Amino acid sequence: MIYTHCCPVEITKMNIWSLYLLIYALMAFAFLWYRYMFIWSYEKEKLGNYQGKVSIIIPFYNEKPELLVHAVTSAFQCHGDKEIIVVDDGSTDIQSYLYLKKLQQQFSFQLIRYDQNMGKRYAQLVGFKIAKGDIIMTLDSDTILNKNAVVNLIKPFSDEQVGATTGQLRILNYHKNFLTRLISARYWNAFNFERQSQSSLNAIVCCSGPISAYRASLIKEIAHDYSAQTFMGKKCTYGDDRHLTTLILKKNYKIKYVKNAVAYTWAMETWKSFWKQQTRWKKSWLRETYLVSQFMFKQSSTLSFEILFNSFITFFSIFARIGLIVTLVMHPSYIFFAIFILTLMGILHSLYTLFNKPSYFIYSVLYGFVHAFFVYWTLFYAILTFKDVRWGTR
Repeated sequence: MIYTHCCPVEITKMNIWSLYLLIYALMAFAFLWYRYMFIWSYEKEKLGNYQGKVSIIIPFYNEKPELLVHAVTSAFQCHGDKEIIVVDDGSTDIQSYLYLKKLQQQFSFQLIRYDQNMGKRYAQLVGFKIAKGDIIMTLDSDTILNKNAVVNLIKPFSDEQVGATTGQLRILNYHKNFLTRLISARYWNAFNFERQSQSSLNAIVCCSGPISAYRASLIKEIAHDYSAQTFMGKKCTYGDDRHLTTLILKKNYKIKYVKNAVAYTWAMETWKSFWKQQTRWKKSWLRETYLVSQFMFKQSSTLSFEILFNSFITFFSIFARIGLIVTLVMHPSYIFFAIFILTLMGILHSLYTLFNKPSYFIYSVLYGFVHAFFVYWTLFYAILTFKDVRWGTR
């Protein structure tokens, strides 16, 4: 008879590891189901019929002239009652400013320039102060609006409890390379799957900077806190859209996602610039998650759940990810099992994409691999470099 001996400590470790993986898997599946449950509620919502004057604020710094001209022109060509305010944040290259001066001969918009670079928030504040619209809309200098974007974006403001809205962002350079295709699929899924679900729950935590709108009365109240934000002794530069959202949430107003308010922007084309962008976004996520956690329990159970669950599973999953990498190093044959699991999770997360934007489906699934082995780890680099407030990709 052959006897096999197994150390009780090893059995205990294995049981703990198995239990951990089971809990993580159940939580991941549960959260996906939670997303799908509430995404259908969005389709039944009525956006409203608000109409009013919109002030579109476009700050820029050393932007390429052709991108800036396209952005301003697209804003002018949008339907609706609007004014356009363009602010040159002390660009060292004045070519774009000269192009805009020439563009003013074709149509009317306000153009402001000062000599010293003061940062995006300061430039926006300059625009906020002179805006005459009932609604203030933020637009990035490389972003192009669909002609119906403005009128659609402001419709939910017919509900007086709505303080801000955010639209759908798509990618202009989709066909550039493999990375831009991945980012395009990620954007589509993030806006049309995740934001729709969050909107139904009144739990949107970030109004996208390139296309969002706010009640002017609220902007006037929070403008100083927004522009003068400091954290851990440093003046805040990145994460402007997230902090503006935080201040609206703190006022206990709703934020709505508007699917048919569409804008187009440019994706990062290199892995290095993509890493820097993701690191910057993770820093703002860390900072604003902490700030929202200070008041969310008093205001919204759904917002609290959204913040707590996302935060918990983000850090809870680190052991599963490390375990996967270690296992693949020690036992390369497990690569097929890893591919199966990541593909399965990617498919489940991308089912809405499959049925609504099938051309993005494969790239959406593949993005799951990029997130697991690349994007996720920017979180820890962000923590290590948290006090570095440089923009990184300017």
